[in-house]
Amino acid sequence: MNISEYTGFFHDGSLVEIEHKNDKIELSMSSAEVDETDLKEPVELSKNDRILGKLHIEGVISVKIGDRLLADPLIKEYDNGQIIIFEIIDNTVSLALRWVNYPPRPDVNIFSVITIEGRSIYWESIPDLEDGL
Repeated sequence: MNISEYTGFFHDGSLVEIEHKNDKIELSMSSAEVDETDLKEPVELSKNDRILGKLHIEGVISVKIGDRLLADPLIKEYDNGQIIIFEIIDNTVSLALRWVNYPPRPDVNIFSVITIEGRSIYWESIPDLEDGL
């Protein structure tokens, strides 16, 4: 599945988890609810009619939050990231996120843009991902 054809479905979806080890990043993501008739090819959806899976970026060249180049691994500092914009252009992933915390953690109202450049980007569809989270 070429996830770049479906990035628009992730508006109002979630960035659920971030795993950054060495030069590899895995972003666990959930789209907003999807109507199967809007899909260009058969895609196995979750039981909640969402595209679920992991975006793999391998051979990471750079990671930026806004204009700041990260020297440390990318981590998820808040409970959830609501996806506002998700784009893949060539070998660069851009995510505009509104971060939220759930009680008892303090409420936050933070917006950030994460840009990751890598040598290889691919999608792993995992329709039952939410069962493991």
